[in-house]
Amino acid sequence: MAFFFSLQAGSAAKTLIAAALVGAGFTVSGQVAEDYALRERAYALAGSGQCPAAVSAFTQLARNGGDARDWLAAATCAIEAGDPARAVEALQQVLPQRHTLTIDEQLFALRSYAYQAEAYGDWQGVHASWSDAAALSGETRDRLMAARGARLAGQSEEARRGLDGIQPAALAPDFAAIYHDERAHHAAASGRYREALAHIDSAVIAQDAPFRRYQQGLYMVRLGLDRSAAHAFELALASDPDNANILMSLAYAYRTAGNLAAARETYSRAARIEPGMARVAADFL
Repeated sequence: MAFFFSLQAGSAAKTLIAAALVGAGFTVSGQVAEDYALRERAYALAGSGQCPAAVSAFTQLARNGGDARDWLAAATCAIEAGDPARAVEALQQVLPQRHTLTIDEQLFALRSYAYQAEAYGDWQGVHASWSDAAALSGETRDRLMAARGARLAGQSEEARRGLDGIQPAALAPDFAAIYHDERAHHAAASGRYREALAHIDSAVIAQDAPFRRYQQGLYMVRLGLDRSAAHAFELALASDPDNANILMSLAYAYRTAGNLAAARETYSRAARIEPGMARVAADFL
């Protein structure tokens, strides 16, 4: 909620005159009075943890005045409420006028849009937002994410150059893991699977996650390390037991390693979760 208090303080200029007139006993009418009441209600809802209701109030307020800070408040509440569509809509209104905001507010808007854009598969939006954030902050983590955004947008050379200027030791563990994810991706894209595996191992050490264990297993398969791959897939599955892709990869790893009974049982689990996988049933007969 600290960020909301910052936004509320920043938007106070819009309502100070109305509040002063009301306090002095004057009658305030029209849009100014309506916005004053609506802003008070919106921040009260947000402050009491009622973001789903506050989103609508902030959105209406922003549409009335077109103010970047009100749009940003709407976006923040939409993110809190788990409503990515409305978050993206609001952030798209913020970014063209972000220079009216404080540096911290601009960075919040840029980073938030980058994450939301990635969820929607807008790779150009991811690239542009992280690049702007990196230019504004100069922070290592933003430069890392800009390099990642470049890769997602198909700018591989730019992505590699961006990574070359980053020292993972300067990053918090979650971002250090992303750095090694990116290095692994570039190595694998060039067929350097041992290097890719070394980087994904480092990513797992920095921040273990099922998708990293799964990627670890895929690189091991490429290197013919089928028993080790099966173990990596098992670790991934332990944290994500209903993931049909992990199950199917584990089934193939079992089969290649000669554990046919386990391969058939694991394949059957995958096919129950994702019936489309029945097309490869012959591989497990």
